[in-house]
Amino acid sequence: MKPWIKILVGLVLGVIAGLALGKREIVIFDYSISNFMHEIVDRFGIAFINLLKMLVGLIVFSSLVVGMCHISDPKKLGRIGIRTVLFYAWTTVIAIVFGLLLAFLIEPGVGLNKPLPSDFVQGSQAVGIVDLLFSAVPSNPFAAFAEGNVLQIIVFAIFFAFAINLSGKAGKPVLHVLESISEVMYSLTHFIMKLAPYGVFALIATAVSTVGIDLIKLLLKFLLCNYIACIAQVFIVFPLALRLLAKVKVAPFFKGMKDAIALAFTTSSSSATLPVSLDCARKHLGLSPDIAGFVLSLGSTVNMNGAAIGQAVSAIFIAQAYGIEVTAAKIVILIIVSLVSAIGAAGIPGTGILMLSVVLSAMGLPPEGIILIAGVDRIREMVSAVVNILGDAVAAVFIAKTEKQIDEKKYHAITWLE
Repeated sequence: MKPWIKILVGLVLGVIAGLALGKREIVIFDYSISNFMHEIVDRFGIAFINLLKMLVGLIVFSSLVVGMCHISDPKKLGRIGIRTVLFYAWTTVIAIVFGLLLAFLIEPGVGLNKPLPSDFVQGSQAVGIVDLLFSAVPSNPFAAFAEGNVLQIIVFAIFFAFAINLSGKAGKPVLHVLESISEVMYSLTHFIMKLAPYGVFALIATAVSTVGIDLIKLLLKFLLCNYIACIAQVFIVFPLALRLLAKVKVAPFFKGMKDAIALAFTTSSSSATLPVSLDCARKHLGLSPDIAGFVLSLGSTVNMNGAAIGQAVSAIFIAQAYGIEVTAAKIVILIIVSLVSAIGAAGIPGTGILMLSVVLSAMGLPPEGIILIAGVDRIREMVSAVVNILGDAVAAVFIAKTEKQIDEKKYHAITWLE
């Protein structure tokens, strides 16, 4: 059975188990068997996510450094870097606009009539955007690896790659070591992915049993706004980019990324999916390791289309829930801050809530509004993570095609059953 099919089986069984755990309380001798089972399943899911996160730091660092060093021409590296960042910014802005349009059209927060906090003063508050950007510079690279701060790891990797190139022959042994580390990490990824169906089962069972159907019904319009915007991004923007910019067929792209799609959806983590995304890009899409490593590693933190949609919809939802008018000036602030805050998102479950506080602060909205959506944010992130990883992959295909570093025979030969 193919990996993506196993993951989907784990998803279905996880939903069934989650409904069973959340519906009935089983008590024997004053001891809750249901709570015990819930805790065991929850711990296993957390352990699986930790295994995936364990890979991210070294994979991002080694892939980015190796990719940059192999692109030895400074002009070529600069061209690829500028194109990548511009592509990411373009797709992120479109994602934010989709989110805004749907939030104003569906009005998910209208009718909730939440009272404003007594100490809330409407108006723009201090924004930590400058702090967010400067925090990307690591004071201790080892601490960045220990804390899993991917943005700081990327910054360190960029400087490290430049230093290797400037060192000439002295830097070659270091590059060879990093090339070996990169290959070892891919082998470790394949091993850990054998546990994916079981980890997915645990994660989905926990999410379903914790959230509950009643809360989902209450915030259904909020979730629909997010989902429809994400679907529009995936099935309108990305195919247009593939056909018009990369000039490749669309179907092989989704076929080649199916393992990464299944994992991102079930783990709600685009960062944890990075090792599998890199594997799909190299093995199925036919991208060169250098382009895949550079673009996808950078995109794992810098490009968050799904997160940007979530920020836009959540902010408008909270404003509508509290009856606060959203002016044109606030919309401009929302677009700018959502674009910047998406860069700082770590791509792991729960990070979107933290970054949303920055957006709310900039728009002068009560931060207490986060409580309204916290319960279903994990469900929103399942689809959001898929959009994140697909946005990175589309950019990688585009860059690889413009640099003639894609094996188009391999790209178009992929089937659903591989």
